[in-house]
Amino acid sequence: MSDNLKSRISNLKSEIEIEGLHKSFREPAGGVLEVLRGISLKLNAGEAAAVVGASGAGKTTLLHVVGGLEAADGGSVKVAGFDVTRSTPSELVRWRGREVGFVFQFHHLLADLSAEENVALPLLVARAGRREALTRSRELLEKVGLGARLKHAAGELSGGEQQRVAVARALVARPRLVLADEPTGNLDPQRGAEVGALLLSLCQEARACALVATHNENLASLCDRRLVLREGRLEGSGMTIDA
Repeated sequence: MSDNLKSRISNLKSEIEIEGLHKSFREPAGGVLEVLRGISLKLNAGEAAAVVGASGAGKTTLLHVVGGLEAADGGSVKVAGFDVTRSTPSELVRWRGREVGFVFQFHHLLADLSAEENVALPLLVARAGRREALTRSRELLEKVGLGARLKHAAGELSGGEQQRVAVARALVARPRLVLADEPTGNLDPQRGAEVGALLLSLCQEARACALVATHNENLASLCDRRLVLREGRLEGSGMTIDA
């Protein structure tokens, strides 16, 4: 990692600042589909915002742009001072590994690895020591109620247990930002409520910002803010919308 990037990360403050964000896609027929149309949003450390809206409204695209997985067409995204929209691909890869935790609708675990190995994997990829990585993994799995399932292969766990492992994996590197895309979408209402509450509790404890795309109104109600993505714009309390 360059000294410049190390300095930029080490001096960051934990907050998200999105200003005038635009994103569009070219349609097969040659037209342009505007998905994000001047979105502005600020989140403080430990704050969680739910983004709700119809399927196809652009919730996943918003998360991808904030997480540096897709490039914005205009505007800026800064996470604790790190400029996502103006960083190089290699800088973004390193930044995501250190500062961003992802939770998806499907858990994306490695079925043959144990629960503790799956959770430790981000730290091992970042070249942390195996003992350190497994210790941190076990701590998180205890917090999500899976202390008795550490050695079980991911494929042996129930759907709810697998998603708890995915939540622990997202938090294991102590990220500043957690992006959750329909994290309860594959779970029944009871398990979904448990996993959603657990995710938000861990983010608050870690002082991580959480941006949650969801159709689950119960999960949205647990967040600090409920925002609606409609026609490319966010609507909700404390919003700044650019024309």
